[in-house]
Amino acid sequence: MDRLKRIPVREQDPDVRNKNFEEVCHGYNKEEAVQEASRCLTCKNPLCRPGCPVNIDIPKFIKHIAEEEFEESAKTLAKYSALPAVCGRVCPQESQCEKTCILGKRGEPVAIGKLERFAADWARENDVDLSDKEPDNGHKVAIIGTGPAGITCAGELAKWGYDVTMFEALHEPGGVLIYGIPEFRLPKEKVVKSEVENLKKLGVKIETNVLIGQTVTIEELFEEGFEAVFIGSGAGLPKFMGIP
Repeated sequence: MDRLKRIPVREQDPDVRNKNFEEVCHGYNKEEAVQEASRCLTCKNPLCRPGCPVNIDIPKFIKHIAEEEFEESAKTLAKYSALPAVCGRVCPQESQCEKTCILGKRGEPVAIGKLERFAADWARENDVDLSDKEPDNGHKVAIIGTGPAGITCAGELAKWGYDVTMFEALHEPGGVLIYGIPEFRLPKEKVVKSEVENLKKLGVKIETNVLIGQTVTIEELFEEGFEAVFIGSGAGLPKFMGIP
C-alpha cells in the first residue's frame, strides 16, 4: 500500500446517478475503511485535531477502525459529536482537519470525513447503543429549532444529565438537514432521522409544529419550569413560489 495515496471512494456511475436522487457517494466498506485508517501516522502531536471545530479525538477513532474495533470508534465519535453520520458527509473536512494532516504535506491526507461516516454508518447498521449519559440532574432546558445547532446543543446537554425539550416550527425535526440539503448528498430516512432517533435515546423530547412567539412564548417556557432557553432558529426564511 502506498501510504501517500488515499483509498479511492466508490461512487455511483455518472450515467446512473443522472437518473436518480440516491446518494452519489457509497463511502467505504469494511476492508477499504481499515486500509485507509491504517494510513494514519497516529502523530504524538496530531495537527488534525485542532483543525476540527469540535476537537474530536481523530487519531483515536481512526486507530480503532484500523484495528477493526468499529464499535469503539463509533463510541469515541459519540463523545464529541451528535451528528457523526451527517458531518462525515457534509462537513468541509478538506479545509479543516484534513487540511492540517501531516500526510497531506507530501501526499494525500487521511480521508478523515469518510472514516467518520463509515464508523457512524456501521454503528447504525449494527444497532450500537450510543446513549451513555450522566444521571439526571433535575434541570430543564428548552431548545428552539431542531437544526444542526439545536441538535448539537441538545445532545451535549442530554449527555450531561439535563432534561431537554426541543421545539420545531415545521413538521419534521432536522432543520436544514431535512429541508435544505438534497437527498443525493444527505439521505434523510437513512441518516438524518437516525441521528434524531439517537437524540431521543438520550432522553431528548421533540415537539414539532410549535412556533415560538405564537404557539408559546419564551416567557411561558420559563413559567413551565425551563431554566434556560437555547435559540437555534436558523439563518434563513423560505420563499414560497406559490406554484400549485
